[in-house]
This record gives sequence, C-alpha cells and structure tokens, in this order.
Amino acid sequence: MHEGGSSVPVVTRFFESADVAAVHRWFNNQRAVASLMEQRAEFTLEQAEGWVERAVGSDGEDRKFAITIEGHDQPVGFTALYGLFRQTAPELGVMVGDDIAARGVGREAERQTVVRAFNDYGAHKVYGRIPTDNEAAQRAVAWMGWKHEGTMREHLRRPEGDLVGCEIWGVTRSDWVARWGDGAA
Repeated sequence: MHEGGSSVPVVTRFFESADVAAVHRWFNNQRAVASLMEQRAEFTLEQAEGWVERAVGSDGEDRKFAITIEGHDQPVGFTALYGLFRQTAPELGVMVGDDIAARGVGREAERQTVVRAFNDYGAHKVYGRIPTDNEAAQRAVAWMGWKHEGTMREHLRRPEGDLVGCEIWGVTRSDWVARWGDGAA
C-alpha cells in the first residue's frame, strides 16, 4: 500500500485543457455519477469543455484537481474545494469517474486535497456532504479523522424521485494534525 492507503501511487494536479475527454467520460459514467450529490440528465462534450475551462482557471473560490495514477494516460477522476477564501469552511468534493482496478485512489486523492486546503489555502476546517447511502465515502472520511456532524433527512431528490438523506462530515485543522501529524497538515 502507498501513502494514504492506496494500492497505487496517486497524484493530484491542476487541470489542463487536454483533460476534456476524461471529464466528458466521467460525467457520462452512470455508475460514477450515481453517488454524486446532484445528477445531470446529460453531459455533452461542450459542457465538458466549459467545465474544464473553469477548472483550469484559478479565479474565484473553487479549485479542482485531476486525479492521476500510473498506467492511465488521462486523469481518472477529480477532487475539488468549493468556497475557499470565505469565513466559512470550504467543501470537499470528489469523483473517481473511471472504473479502475485500484483501491483507495479516491481516499488518497481526498487526503491530498485536504492537505492543500490547510497548507496552500489556509482553511481552518473542511467539510463534506455525503448521501446517506454512500457508505464507502463515509468510511473514507472517518478513516481520515473526520467527524459526523449531522444528517439532513430526505435532503436529495434523485432523478427517479427517491428521497435520500445527506450526512455532514467535517475535519478541523486540529483534528487533522491529531490524525496525521504536523507534516501532513
């Protein structure tokens, strides 16, 4: 196992314009989007181009990072920090959009992104919203030292009409240092 518990080395990097095909592929992978907070009816190549164009830019309060692993020419997913530079904590987002035969890739990418939030962007806390039926994501953040902070019942309406709850999880800088030490935060 590599750092963070991934079965392969994971690198998160800023997006590049060449990443459009990967983004288009991820958001059209029904298995990958099934666990997202919001789901789109379609995701066109033009929408992928706009998404990547915004991700490449460093303006605004959001930052997105491509997840790369050995053996794949294109990124396999992304992480994001939404709402940086506010008085409130930024929100972590993640999606592994490709079906890969590696374990822990999303978890390690999330860990690297939280380190960026604290070290590069001065965040005091990071939080995430996780659908109640996404047990893998709940286990990943708990492993990283996050705390369950509450549940919003029937918060998400899925395209087929089902109502799903949403859990709120968070990690403060001091929680992070207690779990990972000074070098990882």
